[in-house]
Amino acid sequence: MSGYVTFVGAGPGDVGLITEKGKQSLMEADVVLYDRLANPRLLKLTKNSCQFIYCGKLPDRHIMRQEKINQTLIDMALANKRVVRLKGGDPAVFGRVGEEAQAVRNAGIAYEIIPGVTSSIAAAAYAGIPVTHREYSASFTLRTGHACEKNEKKTHCDDELGDTIAYYMGVKNLPHHCDALMKKGFSPDTKVAVIEWATTGKQRTVEGTLATITQIVKQQNIQNPAMTIIGEVVALRQSLSWFERKSMFGKRILIAKSSAEESRLERYFLNEGAEAYALPTLKHVKRNISVAELKRICSADKLLFLSPESVSFLLDSFIKNGYDSRDLPPHLYVLSEKTAKCLRSFGLKSEKVAQPAADMVKVGYDLQRQGEVIHNDVATHHLQVDDRFRDIDKRLLAEEEWETVIFPSKASVDAFLALLKDYDYPKEWLQKLSYAYVGDRVKAYAETKGFEKVDNDVQNILTLGDWR
Repeated sequence: MSGYVTFVGAGPGDVGLITEKGKQSLMEADVVLYDRLANPRLLKLTKNSCQFIYCGKLPDRHIMRQEKINQTLIDMALANKRVVRLKGGDPAVFGRVGEEAQAVRNAGIAYEIIPGVTSSIAAAAYAGIPVTHREYSASFTLRTGHACEKNEKKTHCDDELGDTIAYYMGVKNLPHHCDALMKKGFSPDTKVAVIEWATTGKQRTVEGTLATITQIVKQQNIQNPAMTIIGEVVALRQSLSWFERKSMFGKRILIAKSSAEESRLERYFLNEGAEAYALPTLKHVKRNISVAELKRICSADKLLFLSPESVSFLLDSFIKNGYDSRDLPPHLYVLSEKTAKCLRSFGLKSEKVAQPAADMVKVGYDLQRQGEVIHNDVATHHLQVDDRFRDIDKRLLAEEEWETVIFPSKASVDAFLALLKDYDYPKEWLQKLSYAYVGDRVKAYAETKGFEKVDNDVQNILTLGDWR
């Protein structure tokens, strides 16, 4: 029996733009082949045993040739694995899904294609440009910005261009495209926008005309990945721009992690328009709970679950050892709504508390909350650095000029410094970083480690606590 291949559109960059079906495929995958333009944060949705294969294509340099990608998809599926091919944007729009799906089909392997949010439409929307409008545009055309010998020889209809045109990855050939359009009769004053790293905190948008945009792009050093939008709808950007007005837009923020809780900070700042990344990536590793520990839990009156993972891991151990949910203590407590929801999924009710009481048996890993550590009585699992993200962390650190690091706890300071030492980052790089902190004790500890400049904009948000 062979495996299965799912081609998944990751969307244009914003992690929130992947579809629910795409997320589910990642959660079930045994192996993921992903491109440079697929946001690597999406890989955190996978199970611990999932294998990652980077097929990233940089300008003028291919990490993995197309033939090798095709063969890897086939080999993995024939090894009875559920394979996800994760592509930026929509896989059927200049994503070579036709070539890859044909290779898989020819090998007799079942597959499906899950569309993604199309990058051109999303890029324009995040720049405040609707690609169609009753007063400006009644048609929309997608074109590749790369020259392709087969495509260049094709005959194109004169009316194919439409009112709004999107060129994918066309920075290098932008002068050619602008000249070709003007030769076809487009006015030199036709409005143009070029959007770099659309839908992310790295987004940059420049505007001009067919006659001027090439020079503007050169002056501003706009690079691929970039989307070019041509048409009078570009004029609407002045009144409809929204993403670039978010409070943290353009900020480059690292979040140092020592527990699983810091992902909330990453999500908050991403939603506020920042380029934010939490590292290192941690995974939950299940622990074998002894029979004596299970008996202690069953004999207790009050049981506090410290995290959603502690619920599923404990119930797994119950079933493995001949117990079921009826053997749980009569009074169940949680610290978060997320944990309460997990219990409800098993048909169990709980009560939310702010802090544990002395007579509660606590299950989970040691949890840090507002600078205090809540120690478990029975450990269901522990946290471990996920080595699968090592190369991803290194790449994202190198590709971005990070400005600020957030320390949610004293332990996160040590974890961050240990990680950078492991990655062989120079001390000079650290000296350029501002920092922000959660709690005065964390600030004092960071200062002892050499951090001096506080990012007041980020710190104000942490102090107000809106991210919680």
